Amino acid sequence: MNEPRMLPPSMRPKKRYIIFEIISESPVEFKEFSATAWNSFLSTLGEAHISEARIWIIPNLYDGRKQKGVLRCGNAYVEDVRAALAMVSIVGESRAIIKAIGVTGTIKSAREKYADPNLKDYA
Repeated sequence: MNEPRMLPPSMRPKKRYIIFEIISESPVEFKEFSATAWNSFLSTLGEAHISEARIWIIPNLYDGRKQKGVLRCGNAYVEDVRAALAMVSIVGESRAIIKAIGVTGTIKSAREKYADPNLKDYA
């Protein structure tokens, strides 16, 4: 039986990693942030564009103490995702804003540029 062949890297869709920080009145847990972010993506982008953007909030890169994390999205949808994050005003029970710190092409470069120790174990 023939096994499916992998796409070469040059043909794979490009992705970007957005490093974000949550500034809030009280600590925010990952589940609260995730639910709020997905609601914002849905209301801002719509279902069709969410699937095209290939958004993924990386759970093991969220630091609840510093309230920083990383999410992945498609190259063409970086600005749309950043806009959707900026629209958030309440996370869980407290007022909050989500600030996009930067955008990188790899998690390794995110670790080097933003020197976040939370990113050291993931690559």
